[in-house]
Amino acid sequence: MTRPDGSLIHYTIDRAAEPATGLLVLSQGSGCRPGAQNAALATVRAAFSAYDTLIVEKAGITPDMEIDELNCPADFYDRYTVSQRIDDYEAVLSTLGPPPSRVVLFGGSEGGLAMAILTTRLQADAAIIFSSATGTSFGDMVKSTVPPEGHAHIDAGFAAARANPDSSELFAGHAYRFWADILDYRSIDYMRQTDTPFLLIQGGLDTSSPLAAARATADAFTADGRCNLTYWEFPALDHGMLDPQGASHLPSVAAMAAAWAENPIPAR
Repeated sequence: MTRPDGSLIHYTIDRAAEPATGLLVLSQGSGCRPGAQNAALATVRAAFSAYDTLIVEKAGITPDMEIDELNCPADFYDRYTVSQRIDDYEAVLSTLGPPPSRVVLFGGSEGGLAMAILTTRLQADAAIIFSSATGTSFGDMVKSTVPPEGHAHIDAGFAAARANPDSSELFAGHAYRFWADILDYRSIDYMRQTDTPFLLIQGGLDTSSPLAAARATADAFTADGRCNLTYWEFPALDHGMLDPQGASHLPSVAAMAAAWAENPIPAR
């Protein structure tokens, strides 16, 4: 399908073998590799085998594209922002025909932010946010992963992006337009606007999405007296659910998440 400017939105729908019990909407993290080729998303798709699944590619990316993350396509740098990504998901979902019986959103890392925002635009039965710094802004999350001696460089890059929000000039692997758009987004601000049941999954050894940000989200929901957040913390797992020996626990975590999605706790 096309955007208002005539550019193409590429997406993939995988159909369940039997009549589907719902639609699983998947959203990968940062970078320009196609979501359709993402191994972690494939693991999640397998855990939700009774669901049809939808992946919408980022602007400038096609499902079968061979990508070098160090040299993303120019069209990706010229177009991609998280705001555009959310608009694209909303546009595709609006064209899929009759609403499915159930809709479950699943996003990891930066994709978790996108799915948190999407919950304010559609009626989802559940949303699973995985290894995503929900309780802090994206800019502060990025800065927290950099040693203190690098903070001045990060601050300068962010300031340049804010001053040139339409530029394709690159900083830290993304165009200024990407940074200017995403820096101030906080998942928690959107999560608190909806009664969608959320499952927040966090590894205790995650060095990309700080543990403190996930705990801050859980604390905020407690303070608000809201029941629609389930928080799972795995102390010995990292950003991708690997243990210190390098073994992946994502299949078992995804299977538990799929079971949770069938009967999540409502907001009140």
